[in-house]
Amino acid sequence: MATVDTWDHACDLLVVGAGGGLAGALAGVEKGLDVLVIEKSAYVGGATSLSGGTLWILDNPFLKATGVADSPANANAHLRALVRDDPSPAASPARLEAYVSGGHALLDLMARQGVPLAHSGWPDYYSERDGGVPQGRTLHALPFDSRKLGEARDQLRPTMLVVPANSVEVAVLALGPRTLKAAVVWARVGLRTLMAKITGAKLLTRGQALMGRVFGALLKAGVPIWRKTRLIDLVVEHGRVTGAVVEREGKTLRIQARRGVLLAAGGFARNAELRAKHQDTIGVGGTMSTREDEGDAIRIGAELGAAVDLMEEAWWVPGTRSPTSVSLHVWDRCFPHAIMVDARGERFVNEADPYMEVGQIMLARQRANGAPSWMILESRHRDTYAFGMTPPRLTPKAWFESGYMKKAQTLEDLADQCGLDPAVFKATVQRFNGFARSGKDADFQRGDSVYNRFYGDGRNKPNPNLGAIEKAPFYAVQTFPGDVGTAGGLVADEHARVLTPDGAPIPGLYVAGNSSASVFGHMYPGAGSSIGASMVFSVIAAQHAAGVNAAPGAAE
Repeated sequence: MATVDTWDHACDLLVVGAGGGLAGALAGVEKGLDVLVIEKSAYVGGATSLSGGTLWILDNPFLKATGVADSPANANAHLRALVRDDPSPAASPARLEAYVSGGHALLDLMARQGVPLAHSGWPDYYSERDGGVPQGRTLHALPFDSRKLGEARDQLRPTMLVVPANSVEVAVLALGPRTLKAAVVWARVGLRTLMAKITGAKLLTRGQALMGRVFGALLKAGVPIWRKTRLIDLVVEHGRVTGAVVEREGKTLRIQARRGVLLAAGGFARNAELRAKHQDTIGVGGTMSTREDEGDAIRIGAELGAAVDLMEEAWWVPGTRSPTSVSLHVWDRCFPHAIMVDARGERFVNEADPYMEVGQIMLARQRANGAPSWMILESRHRDTYAFGMTPPRLTPKAWFESGYMKKAQTLEDLADQCGLDPAVFKATVQRFNGFARSGKDADFQRGDSVYNRFYGDGRNKPNPNLGAIEKAPFYAVQTFPGDVGTAGGLVADEHARVLTPDGAPIPGLYVAGNSSASVFGHMYPGAGSSIGASMVFSVIAAQHAAGVNAAPGAAE
């Protein structure tokens, strides 16, 4: 670690990373701290800008406004039920309690800073467990007109999504206007698109809306954000982190941070060496995280003596890889007339379960078999529902020409093209078709949970998630565990202070987001869990640095 005799710049709180950590920057400013944000890339918003932009906040007033009761006791009971047997120190009882109480602080901050949120309607992913809420605790930012950012508009990280729809609306759009609810969503998004065109508004939704609004609040507060500035090292004096060494515009600068440094610079999704070390078969080709997500903060923190944990984990999502892009499949695998099979042709998972859990199961199966799995689609799936972001009936010819998608008139031919055992595959399909007719999946209970049914087709009877694989043509796409970022990193306590392996805090060093080991351990409990944790613990860190109790029992 570096030591310095003179400083080139000084602040109270240095925030490393212009993603979810920006919430901590706002909290610090509110408490009178002089805050500086540095960002490795040319853009503000981090991986959050590329995401659905949702926040999973327990015991929130938006849920209560719908008439659903919640409480800190109920929220904590749900978290305990989810991570009861998880050995990770990152998922300690104190951290879980801090997440609940810190969520209140985050929402209060968003309200004061003019970041309007709304209840999304996504169910908690494990609603049936103690303290779960079928109506869900997920929130999202309202659409944002980026013209309000003025000339800074181009500094916000761009995304490929062009339809001004929030995350829940995108999922409904994938089903097509097959129900009254879906038709209403289609009409609402269409009207929003039309009005934006008429008024000239540059509407942002999802992660861009959330980060655009937070960015706007920081601009208004006059907080400097140094883009294209890379963290090189941390400065330690008398056992305390007092600043950082950074590289900016070809120069090495020493920044003093009188109250502390908050590492919120993402994970290591794009670091091939770290992924090979901790996740063996998983490389960097299946991630949707930003190109700059190379683990700098985690590596530097570990070199300082910080504990790391959960390095084997990522925010897994079943993925496919076409010649031009990676697609992650959240909802299409849940629709009727689709199954997933392993390299032999055997079904091995509830396809409609939460994506991180499915990804973990896929990864274990892939390691056992030495080959990825396959997603099998029947003609009615391709004719009725979106696959990824591709609308029904509009399958690109390039998919077939490249071999990305296989097509066959018989199951035997499809098995041959995919290298599956034809007898195993045919038996798998026959067994599944029986479940589809009865409406009961005796093997994996697909369609039984609230989460499963949320992504089901309500017009499909008797089970909204089950549809037979029997009408040609049949399709197959090889699948692998993709991700939207890694979930392991530096271990922190309930005040977001980085800890050593023996559990002692490193004075002056805080961590949040994907730079930290997840507070949820090996779980992903609801839409917006990772972003929620990033922002909540960033706020906790800033308040602790300012000497404010943001978590039970906190002290400066």
